[in-house]
Amino acid sequence: MDHLNEILRPYIKASKTRLSYVDELFPDLKDNPYIILHKNVSGIHIQHLSDLEKNERSFNEYSIRHDVSGSPLKYSFGNCEFDDTVVITKQNWWKEEESYLPLNRMDASNAVNICLEHLDTNTLPILALCDGKDPKQSKLIGTIVSQDWFTTLEAVSTGMTNLATIKNKSHKVIQEHLKHPFTQEHNIKISMFSALDLFGIKQETIDWDKTAKSDFEGSISIEMHSSSLDSRPSKITLIAQINAEWKNSLLKELRDQLFLLSQYLSIIDECKKNIGLQNSIIFTTSYSEEHDIVNEKLNLLLNGDSNFWKSDNNNVKENNHINKENFEIDAKLRERVQNIFLRHDIDFTDLLWEILIKASTYPQMINYIETVLKEIIEHKFTPQINDTNLTRFVKCISNLHHQETISHLLVGSVPLEFVVDIGFEKLIRDYLYILRGARFIDLHDIRQKLNNISSGIFNTESYRNKLIMLAQIHICLECMLLIEAHLECPIENLQNLFAYAYKEFVSEQSPLQHYPDLCSRIFTFMVPLPNALANELNKMNPSVWRASVSSHSVASMLTTTTYYNKLPIFPTNIYSTDNVDVQEERVYGLSAISSSEKYKKL
Repeated sequence: MDHLNEILRPYIKASKTRLSYVDELFPDLKDNPYIILHKNVSGIHIQHLSDLEKNERSFNEYSIRHDVSGSPLKYSFGNCEFDDTVVITKQNWWKEEESYLPLNRMDASNAVNICLEHLDTNTLPILALCDGKDPKQSKLIGTIVSQDWFTTLEAVSTGMTNLATIKNKSHKVIQEHLKHPFTQEHNIKISMFSALDLFGIKQETIDWDKTAKSDFEGSISIEMHSSSLDSRPSKITLIAQINAEWKNSLLKELRDQLFLLSQYLSIIDECKKNIGLQNSIIFTTSYSEEHDIVNEKLNLLLNGDSNFWKSDNNNVKENNHINKENFEIDAKLRERVQNIFLRHDIDFTDLLWEILIKASTYPQMINYIETVLKEIIEHKFTPQINDTNLTRFVKCISNLHHQETISHLLVGSVPLEFVVDIGFEKLIRDYLYILRGARFIDLHDIRQKLNNISSGIFNTESYRNKLIMLAQIHICLECMLLIEAHLECPIENLQNLFAYAYKEFVSEQSPLQHYPDLCSRIFTFMVPLPNALANELNKMNPSVWRASVSSHSVASMLTTTTYYNKLPIFPTNIYSTDNVDVQEERVYGLSAISSSEKYKKL
């Protein structure tokens, strides 16, 4: 780049990068680097390809906000409340593309020629941005020199049109292609692409400097490919972008409790290094409540009253007429998550977990556990425990009557180990309850992977491994909730989609390999669309429509592309757009040409 910038005029700059609109108009260049020539404006930071590769939007705001490095004596779990609805501006370009200012057509052409004079063959493609103010309304011009081929590229605006024009145009793209010199009708290939933006805004086009990640619900789009003008799409793909940190997620409570378990495990590691820490640990959590309130709830629980938990549950669906037996199977996924309090196997340890996580300090938590143990020993309290509950705490209380003292159960990290273990059991039951009702998967497979780890020496790494799997299941459910909420999707199709999601996310090759990734990344799920859904969506007007026609001979190749989009693909703060007629749905049109000629090196 330095060599090019030395030979170009001072007001022109060369940058090695990728641009979304280049990928849209010249898909053969997608995912490959190229050189962009644009206006050099002082004071504007240009993001080069090396920056883009480092910046795939890791979204570590969550990790930073919940950092537990430093003092082990105070652990902050975040206490955020979101009341405002934030509308994210919809656009088709990446924020950083607003820094690339176009040249006039003449300067762009001269700059490309200068580069060709000073570069060797087999160099990167060179494209110059044009402002569209010339008679052809040029947007891009460029060249590719490779091996024995010299290729020229050009993209121009064709203005705005209505959707009916697209349907008529689709059968004329071949005729338009054949108007170019030296094209041969018998060597023609067609590539059709269309996309439907069904919900939300793609993360790549969001201005994250102005948008909190927790405001992003996700997005759903459909991409369709075909090699013929008349046939049905040969490939239809559903693409969902899933954000587990969305502030209004129905799974928010489970997500927060997963995070809580992760932090408890870190505290246990610290306590094992220094047993004297236990009296100084403070929990600054969104669950924390005053000691008197927590103590009152504990007393209610020890007296057989569990109504405190239902009143605390913000996701409880207010419907007194729910038939519990039918609800086990018939509910939609959304309703199942909202009514998780109906889980039939809720027992004492589930409710105890809900109380213990409200402790403000570790000594308080230990005090609550001691109260329970004494109630069992001194007042013969018998907690209601399910037969399948094999937690460390249950094993402990079943042997209490044979022990002379309980002090060894209340020192170091032991109390918190009890809490972590019952927390895992509670969350595993929650996730199994959701999955069982939706009939998403054979639960035997999940139970095998979540095999009991409540025996032997407490090993934080074993629990962390289970935490990762729960996070993987969590992101699958987030994906299904997003699809269920924004697609008319029968349960059978949702079950098929979940099978794909489970295979992708709950595996050794899962993109979610570390628990913090659950909230520090936005995950993309791509899956072939079920036929029933594809048939319905195929009737809808596309958000994007592109038809490319290619022909070739021994010495030449030509590709003409007709492109329409409901939204501008060039930044509107740089490129002016026509006024939109709100009475009629209109689209922005572009035409692109890639023409190659064979040449001999001198």
